Amino acid sequence: MSIKKKIKHAFFSRPKGILLFYRLRILREKRCVGKEDDYHFICRIFRERYGREIDLSTPSTYSEKLQWLKLFYHDPIMEVCSDKYAVRDYVKQQGHEELLNECYGVYENANDIDFESLPNRFAAKATHGSSWNLICKDKSKLDIKTWKKIMNQWLKLNLYVFGREWNYKNIKPRIIIEKYLDKEPLIDYKFMCFDGEPKFMQINNDFEGKHYVDFFDMDWNYAGFTYRGYTTSNNHKVEKPEGFEEMKALAKEFAKPFPFVRVDFYRVDGKTIFGELTFFPGGGVSPMVPNGDKFDREFAKWITLPEPNYNLDLLKKIQEG
Repeated sequence: MSIKKKIKHAFFSRPKGILLFYRLRILREKRCVGKEDDYHFICRIFRERYGREIDLSTPSTYSEKLQWLKLFYHDPIMEVCSDKYAVRDYVKQQGHEELLNECYGVYENANDIDFESLPNRFAAKATHGSSWNLICKDKSKLDIKTWKKIMNQWLKLNLYVFGREWNYKNIKPRIIIEKYLDKEPLIDYKFMCFDGEPKFMQINNDFEGKHYVDFFDMDWNYAGFTYRGYTTSNNHKVEKPEGFEEMKALAKEFAKPFPFVRVDFYRVDGKTIFGELTFFPGGGVSPMVPNGDKFDREFAKWITLPEPNYNLDLLKKIQEG
């Protein structure tokens, strides 16, 4: 393990280190607010990640089309579905309440959480963010006082600031606490859906002490690419999951209204459990490797951009050069 990774591991293995991380992130957010408008921010981040200017006039890659959608297409349903608590109503409206994990409560202040009433194992997450989670496997070992502070730091953050994903901007910050999914490893099955059609599955998997991110097409062919900064398993120990066809059909149903969305599920004890809906994975600016350009362009062919309904003057200006 490199020195950098050792420092990172030591930092995040302690609740006080995690608390410091979020306090620093809040300071970073305050510095970012008002510094750039969405358009210039997106152009700069894209240039930094891909080494070229973004084409928003005639976008031809997956990453460009996702940025176009950020700027020029706002569907209120996307905001509801990005909220990790409100999305439960969307799932119910689709007639699939049975897919929802058991919810113990939702809170606007971590100090209101009665930890004594919670089971020994549970999962807590911010409804308005990404990866702001607490997976508690043993409450007796939990530093509750520090974790309350961490959760209240989550509530001060706005994910929109860091990637200009407009769908997070106005979500009410809350903490949702759910049943612990008792399976090791707990594999995340993420269906990438284009114009309502599942085309690829992203699998986040842990084994032998390492984390892997793999992609498969819908015929279960191993794609061999991943996001920059992650590692593929080289198709080792990645088997087609039980319930694959069920999850695929559900993903198609949930994705129907959207140009692009990633639909996440878990499988525990033979049952499919809904995870979340994500409209801009990695902010839509996570380069794929190897052969990233190939897949970036292939994915783009499956996204039909809708009629723009936001920032129309800006789009006209861009198109006119």
